[in-house]
Formats: sequence, structure tokens, C-alpha cells
Amino acid sequence: MALTGRSEEAAPAAAEQGPAAGVLEPLAALEALGAGRLPPELLAEMAALRERARQRLAHSRDHVVVAVAGGTGSGKSALVNALLGQAVSRPGVRRPTTDHAQAAPVGDAAGVDPLLDWLQVYERHPVPAEGAAAGLQGALLLDLPDVDSVVRAHWDTAERLIERCDLLLWVVDPVKYAHAVAHEGYFTRLAHHADVLLVALNHADRLGEDDRQVCLAHLRELLAEHGLGQARCLLTSAATGEGVAEVSRQIAAEVRERRAPLARIRADVAALVARSAAQLPPPKALALDVDALAGIQRRAVNEAELRGGAGRAYRRGAEWATGSPLRRLLGPALARLRRRKADEGAGQAEVPRPAVAEPQVRQGLLGAVAPAADRLPEPAAERLRRLAASAAAPLAEDLRQRLAGLAIEPAPRLWWDGVGTLRAAVEMAAGLGLGWLLGRGVADWLTLPPVPAPALIGEVTWPLALLVGGGLGSAALGAAARPLIALGARRHSRALQRAVYREAGATGGEPLAELHQELSRCRELSEQARRAAASDPAHSSSG
Repeated sequence: MALTGRSEEAAPAAAEQGPAAGVLEPLAALEALGAGRLPPELLAEMAALRERARQRLAHSRDHVVVAVAGGTGSGKSALVNALLGQAVSRPGVRRPTTDHAQAAPVGDAAGVDPLLDWLQVYERHPVPAEGAAAGLQGALLLDLPDVDSVVRAHWDTAERLIERCDLLLWVVDPVKYAHAVAHEGYFTRLAHHADVLLVALNHADRLGEDDRQVCLAHLRELLAEHGLGQARCLLTSAATGEGVAEVSRQIAAEVRERRAPLARIRADVAALVARSAAQLPPPKALALDVDALAGIQRRAVNEAELRGGAGRAYRRGAEWATGSPLRRLLGPALARLRRRKADEGAGQAEVPRPAVAEPQVRQGLLGAVAPAADRLPEPAAERLRRLAASAAAPLAEDLRQRLAGLAIEPAPRLWWDGVGTLRAAVEMAAGLGLGWLLGRGVADWLTLPPVPAPALIGEVTWPLALLVGGGLGSAALGAAARPLIALGARRHSRALQRAVYREAGATGGEPLAELHQELSRCRELSEQARRAAASDPAHSSSG
């Protein structure tokens, strides 16, 4: 029940900032990191726990709520009466309001009504702190409906109060205790609550000395299997009073120390933290599969086309630079036209533009996050897949731009110019020989004085030697350059292939920044959950 008035509205906030702040801190950290990543129902439980803790601590801190729970025939009502020294609960009688618990606040009842209103317990039997209840000042005993009742309202009431109590006294029967522990399901959920749990093996007077020790040992073994090995387990008998004083002493100690409310909140936090940690994989598993992504990116690029284009571009440039200068002497206009057509052809056909298949990049990104996404809760997994799909287009465009900067057209080589210069020299010699021979012919035709043509070797004159030698030399240089051009084209093609491989294998950069950041947050969430869970002794012992 909500408090009224300005000071009462400020109380929950003050409670969360005060004693609950440290206890709830692991939960707050998980909520902040887990928003949109952990299952919504788990986040809702975290928010509900924070609200419940705030409300509980905003009410009476002078009382410790002790819920007495158990199944039919366990004798919990009789045990409550024995603890209080008077009949406040009616064993074996159907209660007038069957879906409500009975409350027995011990001692000063000041401030207890708002707490009981919040607990929604309206059957109240105040008990003075005297006699058997003398040491229980501040205890608020709740006799809950049977947890195995056939009435659903009883289950709801019992579960709600078990969830809200500070200390839980669970009463089991020697005949049905194994069934209760194994099948009722409550103890499984209380694995982190050993500090705030008392288990009373009641009706001990019905057991012989040997049987009671065997039953008690077996009960402790069953509790340990459910992570409750540290829970306090006692033999009791409401009929003979055996163990009642010890139970009273345990409750009185909790009331004096006033630690049970915070201990209960801490246990609830530990349970939620452990559930969160169980749903998250180890941090090392939350990484991008960069090898798979790099492989897909390389297959998404038109690498074969680029490699072939680079080889053709090398051959074209080399053949032009080492080709016969005589063809370039046919006229500047013709040379410019030829070069322009070559450039246009290279730009349109021989020099391909980098292309990246975006669908393949998207498939690669989804495959790269799959190892992490498959082990994460569905909200986090869906978040990763969505980020991977949205990063496909920017990543493909970024890769396309980086590939566009690669040198498909080779830079001119020095040996090209050397071969071209030699061919120009020998072709000039051939031209000189040709001109010499033409001059002699013209002089003979015009009956002019003969142009001398000294012999080089035998009948071979210098003009003829220059003409033939220059022509053959140019052809030989061209023939010798062809295998070098083919070798250079292959080397240039392989160099471009390595550059494409390197660029396509990059898995960082701005397009993937958000995806890497999300994986980092998932790792941080897993680390936080594991660190918080490891700090809980119940988790460590049960794990």
C-alpha cells in the first residue's frame, strides 16, 4: 500500500539511495547494460525487485517479516503458536478468508500497520513481547496458506508473501519432506537465499532417535542439491516443544541485528544476477568472426576482373612505350587520335571499375555475428543481427571506395623508356640509311655527281647496313621486350591481387564501428553479470 504525503513520497527514494543503494548496485549496472539485450521479462523482474526493495525499506525497519510456509499437515500453524506461546493461528481449521494469511506482530505495533497494508495481510493478531515471545520483539510472523492447497488463491497469496518476506521459516513434515523439497519448486528458486531461510523438520516427536538423524541428514542433502547447503536446518516438535526455543533464538537474533530485510534483498538480487549470467555466454565468445567476414568480402569483390584488367593495362602501356617510334612519326594528329582511342577503350573496357556484391557482404556480416548471436538472449541477438544487416551497405561502399584507390593502371617503368629510346635510335639509323640510298638514287637519276657510299664489308655499303641493321634491330628489340612485358603484366596483376586481398580482408573502420561497440557492450554485460554472480557465495557453492 502506497504511503501518502510529501515526506512519505520521498521515503522510497531515500531508501534506495540509503541502505539499499549498495545492495541494488549490481542490479542497476545489469539493468543499464542489459536494456534491449536481456529478455524483457528478466528486466521487468529487476525493475519490480528495485521497486519492491524501495517500498519494503520505506516501511518499518524496526520489524522483521518472518513468513512461515509449508504444505498441508506440516504443522506450521502449531509451530507458530508454540513460538508465540499462545493460539493465534487455528491448525486444521478452514480460515474465514481462505486467500489471506494471518499476521502476528510481536511487541510494539507502532508503524507495523503500513507494513502489513503493503504486504496485504489483513488478519492481524498482535502479541505482547512476553513469555515465550519475550525475545521476539519486532518480529512479524506470517502464517501463510498451505503451499500445496487445492485453492489457487492460496498459492498466489503464499507466493506473493514468500517473495516479500525478510526471513522464511519453511516447515516440512517427516513423511513428505522429500516430496516438498524435490517437487514443490520453491527451493529451486531459493538457491541464493540460504542466509534468510530456516527449515524446520517438524513432528520430530513422531520419529525414533535413529530415524530423526537419518531424516535430518537426508533433508540437508536434498537442500544442498538445490544450492541451499548453508541453510539452517532444525528438528522441531510443536507438540513437545523440541527445537522451538532454538527457532525462536534464531529469529530473535535476526530481529536484533535488523539485517534480514537487506539480506533478503541481497539474495533476490543474487538470484536475478545468477539468472542473467546463465543466459550470457563467456565474454570471449562475444566477438566478430573476422576470418569468415574477410572471406565473404573477398568473394564479394570482382577480383578476377580487376586482376585481368590490371594485366591488360600493363601490357597496353608497355607495348605503347616500347613500340616502334616510326608509327608515332606518322603524324601528331594520328598519334593523338590513336592515344585517345586507346585511353577511351582502356577506361570503358580494359580498366574495369571495382564492384562489391552488397548481398554477399550482408550475408558475410550476418555469418560473422552468428557465433555470438546464437549464444545471446534473443533481444541481444536480434540487436546484433539488425546492426550487421544495416552495416552491409556502408561497408560495401567503403570497400568499393578503397578499391577504387588501387593502381590498376601501372606507373611507367624505366626499362620501357630504355627500350623505346633504343628502338628510336636504331630506327633513326635505318632512316638515315634509307635517306642515304634515296639520295644516291636521285643523284644518279639527275646525272649529278655520285653520292659516295663507302663499303662496310665487301659489297655491303654503309647506307644498306644502316637501313637493314636499323630495321632488324628495332624488330629484335620489340621481340625481346614481349616476354618481359608478359612477365611484368603477371607481376602487376599479382600485386593488384594482393592489394585487393588486403583491402577486402579489412574488418574494421567506421562502417563496423557500431557493430564492434555493441559486441563490446555485450562483453561488458557478460563480465558484469559473471563478476556479480561470482561474488555471491551461494552461486559459487552451487556452481
